[in-house]
Amino acid sequence: MSASVGVLVLCGGTSARLGGADKTARRLGRGTVLDHLLADLPADWPVVCVGEPRPVAESVAWRVTWTREQPALGGPVAGIAAGLGALADQRPEAAFEVVVVLAGDQPFAGEVVGDLVDALAAQGTEVDAVCATGGDRPQLLLAAYRAAGLARALRDADPRRGVYRTLAGLRIATLAVPEITALDIDTPADLARARARAPELD
Repeated sequence: MSASVGVLVLCGGTSARLGGADKTARRLGRGTVLDHLLADLPADWPVVCVGEPRPVAESVAWRVTWTREQPALGGPVAGIAAGLGALADQRPEAAFEVVVVLAGDQPFAGEVVGDLVDALAAQGTEVDAVCATGGDRPQLLLAAYRAAGLARALRDADPRRGVYRTLAGLRIATLAVPEITALDIDTPADLARARARAPELD
């Protein structure tokens, strides 16, 4: 796709089911969960990570800008809003046309972001977003959005409101992706599954 693309990675979760430890910093192969995600993103897409700044591998640190949601740990709506603002600051002369939104605990999501962006381009302007499928509803945090539509949906939105309610007015298409690429690290079992696959990528 020739459109300009920016990436938002939401890293502000509480990791309650992993004992409160930062999920994105868990070791995975030769790096961390977040390192794996960032390494698979196209090199020419600027990346904003939303959350408390944390170390990432030198090979990817150069392309990452950190910002904080308000309030801190305010949830995905607050995180997306903060990330959009940070992306706009990076390119005040020309807005991004497409914004990819990802959760920071999805180590393999970067493998399919290009497919999501291409699918959005193929849909035409009648569709606001293409989200990965997962269960009975689209995965809004593994998705490519038209930046203008996403910004409209967030305008005057209550940051405490759930992301599905906030983005309910968007016209969303879905794309089937390999199950492993939608894996998020919520439990020790999820982390074990990711670690079983990670050596294949080293």
